Amino acid sequence: MTRARKSSKPDRIVPDEKVEILPPGRKLALDWRRLLPPVAFGTGAGFIASLVVGGGGFLRHAVVGVLGMLVGQGIVRVTGWRASTGYRFLDSMAMAVIGAILVVLLARFIA
Repeated sequence: MTRARKSSKPDRIVPDEKVEILPPGRKLALDWRRLLPPVAFGTGAGFIASLVVGGGGFLRHAVVGVLGMLVGQGIVRVTGWRASTGYRFLDSMAMAVIGAILVVLLARFIA
């Protein structure tokens, strides 16, 4: 017996096989060409943060850097504060490093 879900129209039932989450013909885009630049950027930010507050290891740099990018973007969105160097890449890197430093200090405070 196949499961079925009710549609928005009460007189019609749509089988599970026909229900699509993504638009037709599109697949979930999980591609290394899209993932590699942010991970590399985050690893660089994590490495710079480790020079400031200490720590080491490639995997730790990557994880702290990617989390730092997210925290840095959150700081920019919530407070509006932004590093202003005149270069967009350096602005983003500075905010990611600040976020990574905050992540490391928070992790040390918790542990």
